[in-house]
Amino acid sequence: MASIRTTTKGATSSGDVARRRFTWYKIKEGVIPYLLIAPLLILVAVFVYWPLIYSTYLSFFDWNFVRPDKNFVGWDNYTQLLDDPRFLRSLHGTWIYLVTLIPIQVFLPLGLAMLLWPIRRAKSQGAYRVILFSPTVVAWSVGAVMWLWIFNPLQGLLNKVIAEFGVERVNWLSDRNTAIWTVIIVATWKTLGFNLLLYLAALEAVPHDYVEAASLDGASNWQIMRTIRFPLITPTFFFVLVTTVISVNDDVFGAINVLTEGGPFESTTNIIYYLYEQGFKYFQIGDASAVATIIFVATVFLTWLQFRFIEGHVHYG
Repeated sequence: MASIRTTTKGATSSGDVARRRFTWYKIKEGVIPYLLIAPLLILVAVFVYWPLIYSTYLSFFDWNFVRPDKNFVGWDNYTQLLDDPRFLRSLHGTWIYLVTLIPIQVFLPLGLAMLLWPIRRAKSQGAYRVILFSPTVVAWSVGAVMWLWIFNPLQGLLNKVIAEFGVERVNWLSDRNTAIWTVIIVATWKTLGFNLLLYLAALEAVPHDYVEAASLDGASNWQIMRTIRFPLITPTFFFVLVTTVISVNDDVFGAINVLTEGGPFESTTNIIYYLYEQGFKYFQIGDASAVATIIFVATVFLTWLQFRFIEGHVHYG
């Protein structure tokens, strides 16, 4: 009898130990993934969400970044923007950059990828990739010096070339009719290669069986591209479109800051450069925070529009 009790007690103890171990294992299984991503979540919270919240808070105050007290002004920082001609000119420049650079940065790399794809096995494609992608890794300070030399009105390479054809020299960076186009050219040069590599990687992932079957059925290269390749790379196309819309005005900021500083007569400025001037030149932190909040809301809205009306045409899988 005693041995039976001992055996039962031992079995019960073993069962409790097994249950405790199983419970501890389930707890670790549920907690460890969150512990692993906790450092990233903390960094995102500290360097993304907290600045966003604090910037929105500052947009309701008049503060010059120096004095300790902040004067609450409510919505004045937002309403006064509409009376600021510099802000209105920055909106005009922002619109021009959106209308011109989004098609260029989305479709031009796609076209180049289509041209490079047929020679994917040739050694020359590697050289083309390096040439087209290298501006992406070049620092703005280095690239700007080169472009300042190219656009120099007296000794610039571009003016020397057009002078050979009898064309008068152009003040590329000081003429308001040409300055904004120089900024667009430099911004395109800087960002073109990254999207190009994304498209080339997407084309590489298209199953060869589909293309071969279409070729056997007599489809032309254009038909294959239109009905097979492009539909299968639409996830990459959509990604490039969304990220370009989000970052296009950030990308052009470097060219504006180095080449023109928003001039001449603020013809090349945009809303990002206006924010920079208000916050870090004139120390109008309330105005700059209001602009930052507007940019955030507009970016979220544009991104939502793309997911709402374009994502439905993307062929996943």
